[in-house]
Amino acid sequence: MATPKPEKTFEQWQDDALSTVLSVTLDNSNPKRSRRCYLDDVAEELKAEEGAQVLITRSTLERVLVARLEEDRVVNSGISVFEYLLASWQSAQGVISNLSGAKGKALDVVMRAARIQVLEEARALLVSYMGLALQIPDMFPQSGRLGRSVMADALLVADPDDGLHQLVMDSWLPQIIKRFENDGLPEIVSAIVSELAVRTIIKPELHSLLKPGFRRVLEVLEALTSHAAVAKALAHSPHFDQAEIAGRMVQIRSAMGPFLAISGLPDSDESITREYYADAPQRSSEDRKALHSSLRSTTQFVQTALFTIFDRLVRAGAEERTLTLQYTLRALATNAHRAAMQMDASKVVSDGFADNLAAVWLRLSEPFTQDAGLKKIGRVDPDWVTLRAMLGAENGGLDDGKSGISTYWRELTRINADKQLADAYLQKKLSEASSSSARPGFVADCFFATANALHIGPIATIGRYKELLKTIGRMRSEIRRFEAAPQLLPPAQRASLPLLMQRWNSQLHAMECQKVALDAHVLDPRRLSAILVFYRFAMCFLLRQVDGGRSFPQQPFVMPEESSSGSGSGNSGNSDDGSDALPDAWRMLPEFLIEDVVDFVVFAAVYIPEVLMDPSAQVGHEGLRTFDDILPLFIITFLARPGLISNPHLKSHLVDVLHMLTYRDPREGDDYVDTLGGNLANLQYHPSVDRFQANLDANPTARAYMVPALLRFYVDVERTGASSQFYDKFNVRYYIARTLRSLWARGKQYVKTTQRFFSQQKQGQGSGATTGSVARDRNVIEQFVARLMTDTTYLLDESLSKLALIHDLEHKTPGRDQDNSSPSDVGDRLQEAERMATTYVSLAHETVHMLAFLSRLSPRPFQAVEVVGRLAAMLNYNLKLLTGPKCSNLRVRDMKERFAFNPRVLLSELTSVYIHLGLTTSETDSRQMESDEDELAVSRFVMAVVEDERSYSPGLFSDAHSILDRWSLKSSESLERLARFAEKCKEAKVDSRLIEFLESKAPEEYLDPLLASLITDPVRLPTSGTIMDLAVIKGQLLSDPRDPFNRAMLTADMLEPVPELKQEIAAWRERMLKEYNA
Repeated sequence: MATPKPEKTFEQWQDDALSTVLSVTLDNSNPKRSRRCYLDDVAEELKAEEGAQVLITRSTLERVLVARLEEDRVVNSGISVFEYLLASWQSAQGVISNLSGAKGKALDVVMRAARIQVLEEARALLVSYMGLALQIPDMFPQSGRLGRSVMADALLVADPDDGLHQLVMDSWLPQIIKRFENDGLPEIVSAIVSELAVRTIIKPELHSLLKPGFRRVLEVLEALTSHAAVAKALAHSPHFDQAEIAGRMVQIRSAMGPFLAISGLPDSDESITREYYADAPQRSSEDRKALHSSLRSTTQFVQTALFTIFDRLVRAGAEERTLTLQYTLRALATNAHRAAMQMDASKVVSDGFADNLAAVWLRLSEPFTQDAGLKKIGRVDPDWVTLRAMLGAENGGLDDGKSGISTYWRELTRINADKQLADAYLQKKLSEASSSSARPGFVADCFFATANALHIGPIATIGRYKELLKTIGRMRSEIRRFEAAPQLLPPAQRASLPLLMQRWNSQLHAMECQKVALDAHVLDPRRLSAILVFYRFAMCFLLRQVDGGRSFPQQPFVMPEESSSGSGSGNSGNSDDGSDALPDAWRMLPEFLIEDVVDFVVFAAVYIPEVLMDPSAQVGHEGLRTFDDILPLFIITFLARPGLISNPHLKSHLVDVLHMLTYRDPREGDDYVDTLGGNLANLQYHPSVDRFQANLDANPTARAYMVPALLRFYVDVERTGASSQFYDKFNVRYYIARTLRSLWARGKQYVKTTQRFFSQQKQGQGSGATTGSVARDRNVIEQFVARLMTDTTYLLDESLSKLALIHDLEHKTPGRDQDNSSPSDVGDRLQEAERMATTYVSLAHETVHMLAFLSRLSPRPFQAVEVVGRLAAMLNYNLKLLTGPKCSNLRVRDMKERFAFNPRVLLSELTSVYIHLGLTTSETDSRQMESDEDELAVSRFVMAVVEDERSYSPGLFSDAHSILDRWSLKSSESLERLARFAEKCKEAKVDSRLIEFLESKAPEEYLDPLLASLITDPVRLPTSGTIMDLAVIKGQLLSDPRDPFNRAMLTADMLEPVPELKQEIAAWRERMLKEYNA
């Protein structure tokens, strides 16, 4: 019978268990431990100290472990310190599990508890050294993989049910957290997350949305940050927000940068355009929609995961919330060039990074932006920029003095303040900071961070998307042009045209693939709706700052008062638009808050208007709905009160929105004016246009303020301060004209509003229904008429001259003409003329249409003495061009299709102006009575027409009448009126010799110094003392508000009448008439 083995003592079991766990031995005589690392030095030391059998005990455990980690034989074994520690920890974890499970039940309870305690101490020691190995990788000499790499492998294992992965997440991580939560956990978390980040950057399978690996990365991050201590540690980790990195490096070197860069946008993942959308331009619309849907779903997964992580960061604590906010603001500040017109993409974060960051903050802002009643809007302090972004932490701000947060916000363009005023305001707030403890809270932080993230991210991406579309359009046009006319190329390039065409088509295809890839993101309805919801809050916030009651949206909006002391428009030099009374906090707000809202709405209206009506974006109850209520109020308020905003370009963008959402393109071009309704019955438009106009119709603020605001801005846009202001104004006025046309066609209420404005009848309960003052109204009307007349003159001249040039060039035979122009020279000149004609013809048609409409609606301003002469001369000159012998020079091939040029419509509308201004109301409608002033105004226009010796002749109107009748361009009634006007002109033909006689006999002081014409109503210019004729100087001031003799600022209300001289000239004129008649 075999002798039973003697039972092990507790000390022997302890030595055996720890030897197994650590894979070491202090007894080289035991054959069972021959494969374990014999630590001879430690064994000898312990023998010398204890003089007995050497065992591994709880008291010698750490000494043995350190010796193993420093053992030369294993340092170069290829197994790193961390790998050894992790394997030992797994072994200890396994033994503990066995003892705690069924296998340990056979042991005495006390014995089992003692054994478990030994192993738990060993496990805790191993956890401590693993943490140290992650914190200080070179603490022990080693070879093999570092701890961060080992952990990344364990976390990113393809099978989430892998034993080691589960063990790490379920046991190792909680033990690490418990041990290091207050002793360097941020450094441990930083090591692991940094390794995950590096792998995400360098391995396509971990960052490409076409591979499954990116999901694993984000799932791991979500799992890690599900532990509040890890989220807190991540915010404090060394790599989370490094102040010394900027621009593109934020995406590469910050802890969250590589994960935020996981995106399907083409500049984040080249395989999206190279593989996923390789043949998309040639595929059907349905196929592209399917591709987009799949990519959008994947993007939504990415952004939801990122939001979850950031949400945990900001909820980890007040300090962590501040750190996360600082990281966001620093990333945006150092990548501000993304929003510039010209930027180097290699030096800033990718579209994907910026888009994901914006998506995260959009989600963080939802608790207050999604609220139907916007109850938390009062928590957004308009002084946030000054009190938080521009102040240091010692004063309750967010700037830590390490990088450009405060610099970025300080240099931003303000809504209505220059840098000097902004700096002064900052100093004021700094002096108040010490005495005030109130600071904006997280709602304000979140609002401005989100607005800035949208500005640097999606809005900037949208801008580049639109530029890409323009580039594609230009390239397609050029390819078609050279395919149709290869002779336009220089001879050297003509020979290699096939190769050039192949290269150009390849470039075009690449851009089209990029465009389709961008479509998936910039035209994503879900994404755009979320942005629109945020901008609803932003619009209400901005309106609240200027609300007369300062309580919007909890109370109805009150249009802010505007100073009524000013008599001029924004160009008059002495205007008072009320801007001096604006709250300082409003002035200091960043301009992009308004600009981004407007740019986004314009983009949506053009490319995906259904988003504007998406029920998910409406959010609010009646009165606070995004598209139906807030957007109309926002646009009208800032147009009606232009003093609120200093940037003319920003105001012009408001006109863009109004135009996009109100204008209905006529299907036919024969919309000439014979009656006030026009001829706009057949229209095609998106449902959003009809819905927006219906909202305007129902909005009392729009009904009262919109038309006067548009007319006023038509004047104010004359000078924008930009080098391109001369051309910019035409585009803005074109949109204003089209918007007014649509409103007038929409309903009589807008026609009546316009008529009341021009006739100075009050609307509503006060002058607020106009521009704010009667004096300003009058000045606006005078300048509006002058601008309209000047624009009509210039645009018609440019349009008709360019068409004549095109006619000549198209009939030119290269090499046979005197100038010996080459085919390429002729082609270049023709292309330039076509480009300019396309623009000028559209502008001219719209401007003439408005002139024709308004001259019927309210003729008196167009018959004013200061403008009537130039207006009549312009009409005569262009009528002669359209009906005279030179009209054939205007005929070009496909002129209506190529240039939208319709000479018949133009002729009809020009002749309508003559009828409207040259006949009294009683002459066109027997039921109407005419005043003496109306008779005088009509006579003044008739006289101005016939006094134009350059273009007027008795046959001018007979030629026009013949053409109108031949092509049935006007009704018989209208033709009869034109004939009646022509007859009045014949009767009013003046004796030009009388004028010459009077001017030749007049003393020099009776002649106007500018035109050398006889003065009839003398006034003195106080700025130079010069005496001029009132009509002459008023006409001059309408185009240039300065004294023509010394360039000093001058307005009409400053002119001083000279009644004595007026009587003297009148008496002299009577004597001269008697002499002439004798």
